Amino acid sequence: MGDPLQDRTRRLLTDYILFCARAPNTPEPVPTSVEAALLRSVTSQIQQEHQDLFNSFRDYQGNRLELVTQMADELLSNDQEFNWGRLVMLLAFVGTLMNQDRTVKRRRDQRNRLLLDRDCYLIVSLLYNRLTGRHRSWLEAHGGWDGFCQFFKNSLPPSFWRRLLIRAILSCFFATVVFYIWKCL
Repeated sequence: MGDPLQDRTRRLLTDYILFCARAPNTPEPVPTSVEAALLRSVTSQIQQEHQDLFNSFRDYQGNRLELVTQMADELLSNDQEFNWGRLVMLLAFVGTLMNQDRTVKRRRDQRNRLLLDRDCYLIVSLLYNRLTGRHRSWLEAHGGWDGFCQFFKNSLPPSFWRRLLIRAILSCFFATVVFYIWKCL
């Protein structure tokens, strides 16, 4: 029987990166775990909130592994600064790099897909080694992937509902103002 933290980490990283690297117009694969579904949701939200930053890397044509290594060095530098937010920001960045919606449309050749598959494997290995090596003690101290789920399940829904409520209230307010002005004319 293997190490549960290592197994879950590899499965989560593989699920997420392959999800991001899937070919355009292919159906979204079912997440392999609860943490995989939550990771997809959280990274999507971060990508939307920081759309300008992430979009600047969408068509990156350089060495993806080298860029991810540099970002991992910056964001996951040591245990004092390591946290779930930094990890998710890195994974959102990786997901953007691996997203092939635009790149594959321009280059549909087999070579591009092979390079993408190779990068997926190498990036999963890089992140897996960092998380289960250098940051293992932090992950264990914070509940592993169950801790990840607890952290984001508790922090995401209220902010989502708050934004939705604010948008609904503002929409009603503007509709009322427009209706009032129309009635007065």
